Amino acid sequence: MIISITEKERDYFLPLVPEDMRDAFRSGEWMGLGALSEPLENDGDAGEDGAVEACGIMLFSPEDGISIGGERSTMIILHWIYVADKYRQQGMADDLMNALADILEDNPADGIICDIPLGSEYDLAEDFFSSWGFSFDVTELQEMVIDKDDCRKEISPQNKEEALRLASGPDRPINLIPISELSKEDFIKTVRAIKEKETSGYYEMISEDRDDYAEDISCAFVHENEVSSMVLFERFPDDDLHMVMLGTLSKRGNKELLELLRYTAGYYYLNYPESAKIKFSIGTERNRTLAVHLFPDKDPILVRRGFYY
Repeated sequence: MIISITEKERDYFLPLVPEDMRDAFRSGEWMGLGALSEPLENDGDAGEDGAVEACGIMLFSPEDGISIGGERSTMIILHWIYVADKYRQQGMADDLMNALADILEDNPADGIICDIPLGSEYDLAEDFFSSWGFSFDVTELQEMVIDKDDCRKEISPQNKEEALRLASGPDRPINLIPISELSKEDFIKTVRAIKEKETSGYYEMISEDRDDYAEDISCAFVHENEVSSMVLFERFPDDDLHMVMLGTLSKRGNKELLELLRYTAGYYYLNYPESAKIKFSIGTERNRTLAVHLFPDKDPILVRRGFYY
């Protein structure tokens, strides 16, 4: 049985949601469809007295203004679909997709988007979505995950020394400010200007609300009262970070972006727990080159994007 998950039911489905997605689910920013089992006779794992269990979930959100083929579209972004192990091969994933397709029919959205990392371990996921009519293309978007060991081992000594010097000094680099010092109007203006320059379409889906970002590590370069470059991180409850935007409007672009990366890498290294990780979502070839320059042994993973209309 498939239900639309209401506020009072979110905690019931929470164990099926990854840690880094729970805040968006709890807050209602992302909507959910839930798969419930039928009571199982003589099954000790079916819950107390054979009660119905939460056995599958899908998380999604409608997003306006996404650039598709040069035109602005409203799309449903599919963030997560999961069926618990013992309930697989029973058609629940298809039931969830059927319910989402029904929502699309009654929704002004033009289609559905889902992103899957490029790699053989994710091929089954692509096969599943392709069977539903999704068409996939490899995008410019790439992802890289680093941890404290990467900072210790993989940043070249010269780069690491510079990063730690920037992060530990009594003053930030000249003209570098936290995003909390930007007015909300200037923040929105800058985010929109950077979005216009990015081609993968990934930036189109990120929030323009300054309060959604970790203000201790998200920062910007400002010259003559104009923002020239900016980096934005989301922080999750377990202190993991997700770099969602790295962009510049400056002719000094590469130099400023590299300095932003060095500063934030050093700040993370000095101020975040040993267990914390950073996921970089890299939307341009220039940003990939800069990330690999700092972490030469890390290979960004390409992302394939699927579209359903």
